[in-house]
Amino acid sequence: MLQRKLGKTGIDIPAIGQGTWKFGEDPQREREEIEALRFGIEQGLTLVDTAEDYASGGSERVVGRAIGDVRDRVFLVTKVAARNCSYEGVLQAAESSLERLGTSHIDLLLQHWPSDRHEVAETMSAMAELVKRGMVKHIGVSNFSAALMEEAQRGLGDVPLACNQVPYHLNDRSIERGILPYCEANGITVMGYSPFGYAPQVFGGQGFPEPGTEQRRLLDAIGAKHGKTVYQVALNWVLRPERLVTIPKAASRAHIEDNIRAIGWELDGEDLARIEAAFPVKA
Repeated sequence: MLQRKLGKTGIDIPAIGQGTWKFGEDPQREREEIEALRFGIEQGLTLVDTAEDYASGGSERVVGRAIGDVRDRVFLVTKVAARNCSYEGVLQAAESSLERLGTSHIDLLLQHWPSDRHEVAETMSAMAELVKRGMVKHIGVSNFSAALMEEAQRGLGDVPLACNQVPYHLNDRSIERGILPYCEANGITVMGYSPFGYAPQVFGGQGFPEPGTEQRRLLDAIGAKHGKTVYQVALNWVLRPERLVTIPKAASRAHIEDNIRAIGWELDGEDLARIEAAFPVKA
């Protein structure tokens, strides 16, 4: 599995992880979700991302059941909800996540969204305390601008800001205008979510190109050239920055196998130029 460095920590993490949004919402799907996570871990997708807000903690519970006997092989990421970003709220949220996950520590804890009620400095002070107590190993943020990342690093003091988790896919390249260059210049890993776009009800539905569209025909042609699917082309493209990892949701063995085939080959200069023209950075 392709590895990338986590911030300035020197730690290697998989370039492709496993996202778990929507896991834990349907008890009848739990067995399938656990089996998918287990299969992904076996294949080297040992970065597992969840959040206390996913299924009101249900996703963390599913993840905990899936990784129990392989915890030492997993790089575990979870997130504190913005509403819990007071100093005491962060400490309590971490305690609750640890209990749901059935683990003694979280590898990477993120602030899920900027808070309109709690200052970044207060939140990051609590995050740094969690590192001091050994409950959390590394700290990051999610959906933060470059300016907010600067605030976060000031609030963390000597604890390095390791990661910013943000949306990144062909039809949403907005991070290239500021967030990605800032992270590259400051040794912060970008963890891109929704690499195939959003569902219609999420963020305005900037989804994957529909069959028959000009954009889709381009991806079809590039995929045929390399013997890959359009989704593998898209995932390979997402991973071209060296500071970036991605966390596609993978709720089945088939999806995981498809995601793995997105690496181990390269888009050439012509491919990249055609994609650049078809999927420009929007103003």
